[in-house]
Amino acid sequence: MRRMKDRTIHCCGTTIVELTVAVAILAAVFAAIMPLFAGVRNSADARWANLEMVQNARVLNEQLCRHLAAAQRITAVSADTSSDGYIQFEAADGVSYRCALLEDGSVAFGPVGELSKLVGPVNSLRFVCYDGNDLTAPTTTPEEMRLITWQTELASQGALTRDRTLTGTCYLRAAVRNSADTQPIVATYDFATRMPGADCFAFADEGKPQVPDLSTTPSLILESDQYPAISADDGKRHILQVSHEAQYAQARFVFEIEQEPTAVGGITATWTGASGNGSSSSSDGATLYFWNCSSSKYELIQTSPDTEAEITLTGSGSGSATQYLGGSDGRTVVWLVVSNDKKRGNKENTLSTDYAKIDVAVSAGANVFAP
Repeated sequence: MRRMKDRTIHCCGTTIVELTVAVAILAAVFAAIMPLFAGVRNSADARWANLEMVQNARVLNEQLCRHLAAAQRITAVSADTSSDGYIQFEAADGVSYRCALLEDGSVAFGPVGELSKLVGPVNSLRFVCYDGNDLTAPTTTPEEMRLITWQTELASQGALTRDRTLTGTCYLRAAVRNSADTQPIVATYDFATRMPGADCFAFADEGKPQVPDLSTTPSLILESDQYPAISADDGKRHILQVSHEAQYAQARFVFEIEQEPTAVGGITATWTGASGNGSSSSSDGATLYFWNCSSSKYELIQTSPDTEAEITLTGSGSGSATQYLGGSDGRTVVWLVVSNDKKRGNKENTLSTDYAKIDVAVSAGANVFAP
C-alpha cells in the first residue's frame, strides 16, 4: 500500500522536463502572435500620421487660396530659393496678413503682429511668385506678382511614414477702384486667368434639340489638357466633331465671378471660333445664348452669318445683370454656343472654339477683383 501511494503521488506531479516543454510552447505561441499585435499597432500609427499630414495640407491650402485670391497686393515675400519662406499681403479690407514658417517648425498665419500657429510640424516652406504675363520666370517685384505658388514639406509624426511634399497655386485678383468713380470698371474672366475645373468650366458635346432646356446641358466636361486651346485668341482651337445624324454641336461655358451680384452692372460674353457643316443643304456658323435665371431658359444673344470662316459672337442679355447670375451664391454665369444647323448624313459638322470669355462691368465706386 505504501508503494502504491508513493506511485500515485509521483504520477500527479509535474516534472522539470514537462515545465520546460510548456514554457517553450508558450514562448513559441507568443513569438508567433506578437508580430501581429505590433503590425496592428504600427498600421494604426501610420494611418494616424498620414491623416494628420492630409489635414495639415488641407488647412494650409484652404487658408492661403481663400485669402490670397481676395488680396489687393503682395507687400513682401521671401526669396524663391528660401526654404523658411514667408509672404505678406494686403487684404481687400486694408488689413495686412502674413504667412511664415516659425523656428519651431510650424506655419503661422494671421494679421501682422497677431500670428497664430496654423499647421505643423513642417520641414520647409517656399514661395515662388510670377508676373501675370510671364508664368515661366519668377519675379521679385511685389507689384508685378499675380501667380503665387508654394511648396511645403510636411513632417511625418509616425515612425513608419515618410514626409510629404505639398504644392499649391493661387492667381491673385487685385482689388482696384475706379479713381474717377464715373465709369464702370470691367473685369475679364477667361480660361487663362481663372482656374479651369475650379472656378470656370467648359463643356462640349452633341445634342438635340438645338438649344437645351436645362442649364446643365451639355454635360461632357473638357479634359484639363484641352483648356489651353480656348484660353487665348491665338488660332489654337478645341474642335467638337458631331458623330450622329440630326445632332447639333453644343459648347457650354460656366464662370464663377468674384463681384457682389448687386454691384454688377452688365455681363458680356464673347466667343471666337468657327462652325462648318459639310451638307450643301445645311447652314454654317453658330449662335450665342445666355442662360436667363429668371425665365429658366436660354436667351438668344447673337447669330452669325452662314459662313465657315472664323467669327466672333458677343453680346449681353436684354434684362438686368442679376437675371443672368445664378448658383448658390448668385455669382454663376452660364452661356452657350451652338451650331446653326444639325448634322445630315455622313457629312461633317464641327464647332471649333478658339477663345471664350466674359466681361463683368461693376457699378462706379464699387470694388472689383480684376483677374
